[in-house]
Amino acid sequence: MKSIVFHSRIRLIVLFLFVSTIGTVSIFAEGNLEVSIQIVKSNSGKPVPNAVVISKKGKTSGISNSEGIAKLQFPEPGYYEIKVSTADRTESLFREVRFKGQVILVSISETNLSGILVSGERDKTPLSRYGLVQEEIKRLPGVSGDSLKALQTVPGVVIGAPVGILPSVFTNIGTNLLTGNPYSNSERGDLSLRGGGTRQNQYYFDGFPLPYPFHLGNQSSVLNNNLIKSFDVYTGAFPAKYGYATGGIIAIEGTDRVDENKTIINVNLFLSDIYNQTKVLPGLAMISSGRKNYPNLVLLQAYPQGIPDDAKFAEYHDYQWKLIWDLHSDHRITFQTFGTRDRQAYTKAQADLERGGGDPRPPTGLDRMFRTDGVRYVWKGKSFRNTLSYSRTWFDEFFELRFTNPLTAENIFGLQNRTSDTITYVQNAFEWELWEEHLKFEAGVQGRFRETTLKGENISSYNRLFYNIFNDLLNSNAAFRSVIDGDRIRYREKSAYAEFQLKYGGFRFTPGARVDNYSGSNETNLAPRVTAGYVFDATKTSIMAGHGIHYNAPVSVEALSKKSGNPDLFMERAEHNSLGISQDFANNWQIKIEGFRNIFQNIIVPDAYIVDPYALNNDTRIFVNETAKVLANPITPKNLNYSNAGYGYSEGVEIFLKKTRDPREQSGLFGWISYTNSVTKRINNQSRLTSDETRNRTLQNSSRTLLAQTKLGTNYINYYDDNNLEIIYNNDKQELYDLDRTHILNLVFGYKFNPEWMIGGRLRYFSGTPYTPITGATRASQAATFGLNLYFPNYSGNYNSDRFLPFHQFDLRIDRIENYSWGYINTYIEFVNFYGRRNQAGFEFDNTKNYQRNQNPSPTYDTVNSPYIVSQTPNGKMAIIPLINIGMEVRF
Repeated sequence: MKSIVFHSRIRLIVLFLFVSTIGTVSIFAEGNLEVSIQIVKSNSGKPVPNAVVISKKGKTSGISNSEGIAKLQFPEPGYYEIKVSTADRTESLFREVRFKGQVILVSISETNLSGILVSGERDKTPLSRYGLVQEEIKRLPGVSGDSLKALQTVPGVVIGAPVGILPSVFTNIGTNLLTGNPYSNSERGDLSLRGGGTRQNQYYFDGFPLPYPFHLGNQSSVLNNNLIKSFDVYTGAFPAKYGYATGGIIAIEGTDRVDENKTIINVNLFLSDIYNQTKVLPGLAMISSGRKNYPNLVLLQAYPQGIPDDAKFAEYHDYQWKLIWDLHSDHRITFQTFGTRDRQAYTKAQADLERGGGDPRPPTGLDRMFRTDGVRYVWKGKSFRNTLSYSRTWFDEFFELRFTNPLTAENIFGLQNRTSDTITYVQNAFEWELWEEHLKFEAGVQGRFRETTLKGENISSYNRLFYNIFNDLLNSNAAFRSVIDGDRIRYREKSAYAEFQLKYGGFRFTPGARVDNYSGSNETNLAPRVTAGYVFDATKTSIMAGHGIHYNAPVSVEALSKKSGNPDLFMERAEHNSLGISQDFANNWQIKIEGFRNIFQNIIVPDAYIVDPYALNNDTRIFVNETAKVLANPITPKNLNYSNAGYGYSEGVEIFLKKTRDPREQSGLFGWISYTNSVTKRINNQSRLTSDETRNRTLQNSSRTLLAQTKLGTNYINYYDDNNLEIIYNNDKQELYDLDRTHILNLVFGYKFNPEWMIGGRLRYFSGTPYTPITGATRASQAATFGLNLYFPNYSGNYNSDRFLPFHQFDLRIDRIENYSWGYINTYIEFVNFYGRRNQAGFEFDNTKNYQRNQNPSPTYDTVNSPYIVSQTPNGKMAIIPLINIGMEVRF
């Protein structure tokens, strides 16, 4: 007997809603004859739960329970067409209704139930996993039709600081060079899950890695809204098949089946997209979609004075294509490709073109693109399934930066940089149902191969003084030198995993393990994982607990660089622990409460003290400039700049209250409330020397050579050629994580008044993130600043001792849906940031002015996650108003 693995109620709700809205009259009217429809598997006679049963003529519907019974109300005796929809298809049959209490037996053939599907809802762990489906997220307010932005509303998720206008390689290097901030314990990235690093999450789309899930500046996801069927966010102790992450897993599931041809076109003020699915032949289907945004065109033409000064809107487009070929009922092959291109060309020339030279934003240009090609073969037997996958991702980024003297228009400095990245991924996954409905075994092997290169191009300067300073910077800063002269990293990761899923009565037990090998440090790590729980069917109560070890290889070019970093860095390690309880109650309500504690070890941090005493003196620039010195000293001490010295933890409690709308009702409420209370701290384990201590150490070490270095705990011990020992005592202390937010509250709701009208809202409240305040400024010499008066900020020695004001925002969306025999027209209006809140994301110090409290530095605001429009009141005062988006979606 072939088993069925499918998304139970969630997937069927989507199918049911579509079928039920085709008609022009309600199918849910009250009837007189209550009839039980008993649905069973034809070969085994076992009940089929969560099947949608509809009779259009009878104007009634229902969903089968765990015993396979759906109760329908018919108006009168007679013959009725009954449609039964399971997870993979819909069957129609005619039955006679004769009397109240009648039981009608419907047998579903086994072959119809054994389609090749991804693992179903019943196979997924409920612990530390939050799942949402398309019906719940498609019309999410405030995101302009981007379903994946619903990620930000589940518990444990903190919005990161997107890379923004800087290129990927400058994620660390550029930040400190530009701001001078003396302390940081985070990297720029999209999301932090339960205190994990923003670059320590792994995204999957249909099982393929999605290395670049968001467009430039985190404006939008790279996937079409109608392509996303559902997603699951694993924030702790995730299954053994998921690796390459110490933070969390975001598993996105796209459309995997085409039962009918349809096209959906969406047009609004800021973007347009199209989605098409076509059943080409029996067993052969094609899905394609594309999207183009144009915020610059609309805002710059319609209301340019309303754009905030520090807004960063990029132009982008994306595309997705999939071919599904069912060779046989047990064999499927899928071809898939998806990619994007982002452009942000805010150079002076672009400003002249768009706004007559009045654009106050940074003079930068960025052109970024990626493409992923994948192929998958699935073979499904009677009790097993084997999935073989291969994908390859290409990433290319061109960055241009130009500075001119504001007084003379002289070209002070110009730089172009190109970064390319290639990721190859292979996986073979095997699933075997050893004991039907009770014991399942999963195992597999995975491989990931990555190569990243970067190169500076067309460096120009017509200012001799700046040219000399720039050249000195290249000679003294290896990290900056590698960006300009070029660099490359390569590494391989090989993994294997195994996991058992045991279910017996109410007991749930899932032990598993994963082995990860990383070529960079030639290390192999065992990562055990286990989850357990018990479900009380009588009260619909579940208790859960889990523990897992997770590893991830270094991801930054600057950290792994042989020229400027430490190529021997180890994998980062995380330990996830969770304990929770879940309760279903009333009508489609659920509440889940979880406590967690995550421990992060071997975190890669900048390290000013780690040195390789016997490194090859093979830097090209140094060899050209100081050939004789290099030949005389082929071996030399070299600063490695990065180490695995970081440590941190995150602990807290999460509450998730969710209301699912009854699919049998054409009106009703749905939505969720998520709340997280947590604290996250990090320690870089770096000695904090005073300026005098740093200066004295530099002078002393300039006349001696390091012969050996070791560590005692977290303290460095150096031995020099003058027979002296140096102990660098670790006096660092734990500080709040840069992205720590004590309170995170999200309220998302949708209310359908009838089949035509719907309203939705999203309220967000976050505690402000910590920062190190500026306490003063130091004036620089005019000779070193091209005749300008420049000031450099002085930061407090109490790192992350202050917090920005809380982030809060409300978004509202109103939909009108007109149903026709050929499809529907959905018109909508969206008020993003309804009450015009400016949420501070940082501050900016004007180097041409001295420090002045509450004026310099001045606040900068988040215009990506919290956009707004600047206007004026009749008396000339500034007013902040919501961003209004109007659009129309047509399906036919």
